[in-house]
Amino acid sequence: MFILEGYRSSIEYREILRILQKATSEQENMMWQTHAVGRSVVPILNLEIDFVNREVVLTFDTKRFILDPQLPLYVKLGYRSTVFKVIEYRQGQKSIHFAFPEEIKTEELRSRPRFEFPPNVEKVVSLRPSVVRMQKDTGNELRVRIIDITLYGMGLLISEVNRSYFKNNRILWITSMKDEPLALPILAEVMYITNEIPSKYMSRKVKQLKVGIQLSSTIPKEVYEDFLK
Repeated sequence: MFILEGYRSSIEYREILRILQKATSEQENMMWQTHAVGRSVVPILNLEIDFVNREVVLTFDTKRFILDPQLPLYVKLGYRSTVFKVIEYRQGQKSIHFAFPEEIKTEELRSRPRFEFPPNVEKVVSLRPSVVRMQKDTGNELRVRIIDITLYGMGLLISEVNRSYFKNNRILWITSMKDEPLALPILAEVMYITNEIPSKYMSRKVKQLKVGIQLSSTIPKEVYEDFLK
């Protein structure tokens, strides 16, 4: 079944930090609070990242806008229309400070439709952090399930116990698809890790995560078409 892209959640620290950094140069960042009588929107004049205190600093016009410290704050960034919620923050003379968000919702960049496999169909790929030695040594190879795919990327379903594999190896090589070795391994980069998984793929026995990877080159057409069968 082909589905359209929209928003996705991310809990991956590096991606969250990268998006915050990109947003520092945007002019359309804003925040808001929702009251009983409606929503008050506050333009963000400047966004800074305080790496020493691991905080986000937002500057706004404190003469025109007043924040209610009893209410949560919602922030929307101009970069990829990213949104996140802030519960604890402190207010300075012209700014507010809060810890890096642990989860964000961000606009999916893929413009091409992706193919999503039914829950009862298990498609797998094998990954390695290096292809310098491609002999029979498979000690550091990981076999994982794919739940959606395009010519340029894949959505992987992994167990929580394998999370460190993807956090420690941001660059990976796809060495086989459907247990069929590829003539030329495909280089891939981990783009995000999220706990937002369609309910139809969830397991009651094992905590799972979804990993999005982007390919440096397209999957060969014949390999791609065979994989979809």
